[in-house]
Amino acid sequence: MADMTATTMANWIPKVYSAKASVTYRARTMFVPLLDHTWEPELGVGRGDTVNIPFFSQNNSPRNRGAGTGTFGTGAAITFDATTEDKAQLVVDRFYYKAFRQPVESQAQLMSNYTIMLIEGQGDAIRLQIDADIAADNTNGFDAFTTAVGADNVDLTEDVLLTVQTSLNGQNTRKKRNLAVSPAGHSSLMKIEAFRNQLYAGAMGNLDGAKGQGYVGQVLSFDTYMSNNLEAGTAGKKGAAWDTEAIAFAEQLSLKTLNDMNLEDGVFEQWVTFNTCGFKIVKNAFGNEVDMK
Repeated sequence: MADMTATTMANWIPKVYSAKASVTYRARTMFVPLLDHTWEPELGVGRGDTVNIPFFSQNNSPRNRGAGTGTFGTGAAITFDATTEDKAQLVVDRFYYKAFRQPVESQAQLMSNYTIMLIEGQGDAIRLQIDADIAADNTNGFDAFTTAVGADNVDLTEDVLLTVQTSLNGQNTRKKRNLAVSPAGHSSLMKIEAFRNQLYAGAMGNLDGAKGQGYVGQVLSFDTYMSNNLEAGTAGKKGAAWDTEAIAFAEQLSLKTLNDMNLEDGVFEQWVTFNTCGFKIVKNAFGNEVDMK
């Protein structure tokens, strides 16, 4: 355990600095809103840790009692399909937290807004870590998509994105399509005039704020998001293109902060910010890993 002391807190005591501090703004979570939250209500507090997601694999090959079969109007027997389901299991098995504590005598000397900013930073750190884990997890994140296109540390090209689009078209993906690129990957797109024009076609001077953090515009059929939180490749980055249905996400305990007083260890005021969640690939073919710079 590492405690904050008068030494580590010295730079934040008002006699050294004013009551205002400049902090670097960090964007809130980017990828979580782009995943499938359909099953999240099934995993509320007190409702266990797992939800079984059916694949509805029997919803194909309907039968025809009509033209071409010679049974139209004959009252031929109906065939019933078994509804035994294959399933994926979405499990809430991640507990993210960030904690700190301060001696009460030092707490009394802090500038008024320091603790508030520190608590806000805890939430930002957790959100950024969840994004990083979604991008890098090789079992249920972007890195687990079976199909990989592009090349490590090589510019994205029009052919690469057309290959991805064709792949998802072949799966009849039906919801929102997303593309996550690195800052260098975004620069690659900007080198292609058609994409450069398309990225800002609907902006009218301002990007659509409703699209969420990191949104930089449209490329082909993809809403495109730029992130510096993607998994590293050998020398480049591993991005992804996916339909919202590809990965299911559930947050059981939303981000919250608890505060109490610790008398036993020397009279500390302490805070912890945390949440619990889980994510699971449900439709692997609905996503592609996209390697890039």
